[in-house]
Amino acid sequence: MAIPDLGSMLVSLSEVFPLIVNLIFLVIAVLGIWFGTSGLYALYSVAAGEHKFSNRPVTIDTAFGKLVLASAMIVAPVLLWKFANSFVLGGDITYNMFNYGSSARGSTCDQIRTAITYFFMSLGALAWLMAGLKLYKATSGHHEGAGSAFLYLVGGTLSFFINDVAQLVGTTIHMDVSLSNVCTMIGG
Repeated sequence: MAIPDLGSMLVSLSEVFPLIVNLIFLVIAVLGIWFGTSGLYALYSVAAGEHKFSNRPVTIDTAFGKLVLASAMIVAPVLLWKFANSFVLGGDITYNMFNYGSSARGSTCDQIRTAITYFFMSLGALAWLMAGLKLYKATSGHHEGAGSAFLYLVGGTLSFFINDVAQLVGTTIHMDVSLSNVCTMIGG
């Protein structure tokens, strides 16, 4: 039985990571639907004046906060795809990759670069999921602070758009720091 090398393992991961990104976005959307239902119920409770099942009455700000968070979570993949080409003008690497894994097969080096990029995209999506959960807790009255949710949002955005961030950094410092250097490192 042959042990697969790192290159072939990374090539196979280029097919797995897009599924992970899709799964995380599906979980985000389902939680968005749940949060929206919770927001609508909170809005109903405020309008009807019913507070019999809670020792902490819901405010109109909380209800609308839950609805705004829910709508942002439901449409997150579409918004990200629309913004994918906005960070770096002409930097359409992430824009082209954000097609849920239907990219054409390239060389082994390109597939490894794709796997690494999708890995960072899945980390970014996971960070946004954590941010959504923290923001929901903040709208539900648990005052852990929304500051950490902001850090998850910023970190998730930077991680998700790793190619664009690398292009911005490379342009700023006049040095190529993109993931295409993976090909140079492995000699492909």
